[in-house]
Amino acid sequence: MNNILIIEADFKLAERMGWAMMDAETHVHTCSTCESAAALLEREKFQLIIIETKLPDGNGYVLIDELRNGFYKSKNPAIILIVPSEESLSVQKLSELGISDYITKPFNTAVLKAKVWTQFKRRKKGANYHAIGRFEAIGAGSKKSVIGEHLVMIDTYQFNFDAEEYRIAGKKVRLNRLEQSLLRNLVENKGIVLKKKALVEKLCSECRIFIDDAMLAETVHMLRNKLDAHNYIKTVYGIGYLWTLVEDKNKSS
Repeated sequence: MNNILIIEADFKLAERMGWAMMDAETHVHTCSTCESAAALLEREKFQLIIIETKLPDGNGYVLIDELRNGFYKSKNPAIILIVPSEESLSVQKLSELGISDYITKPFNTAVLKAKVWTQFKRRKKGANYHAIGRFEAIGAGSKKSVIGEHLVMIDTYQFNFDAEEYRIAGKKVRLNRLEQSLLRNLVENKGIVLKKKALVEKLCSECRIFIDDAMLAETVHMLRNKLDAHNYIKTVYGIGYLWTLVEDKNKSS
């Protein structure tokens, strides 16, 4: 059973988020203050916590710090941060705080739900993700891959998502913002088919531009060509896209 805690100042919004997340395998608790959150954290274990930074009686970052220092029953939960649009966050700050992902207000509940299920999928695969800047990097066909705080190396590929530098066999490749976002999502979810609708919503949220299925398909095509990644970036027709696992590399695209 997945146990989720939503800490959101707007209690009605928290309830709507809870209804969106809840299913037969997921139980959701909601609250709107630091005090009520602390009470829940003292008696329950949560695999994932969604927390707003600004709460009526305190700062969400304080709760995150207490979680990181083992004050509560939940050990190493995935944390998704809700931040106001004007707040600036760096990948380094997210990494230091131990935050898995974040979303800015206002947001689409479907986008948040996609982020939540991405975290659960990672955990099922045995990955221990503490920050948005870390990636699983055992790539398709790779004999050896390297995992770094902001650097991913897969075969001849070297992706530095923090510095926005991308290389193939040492040769630099220029990617636009949308291509970078798409690549990061594919690599973060290696071996998982990313459904078109969820991927479109996530890229819209991250890049703050309108994207439809046709634009997504064109971006996948351009990224595949720029990286010469035809054996890595696969199309699952009628469903979505993925960055392949080792055993999938030689299957049809």
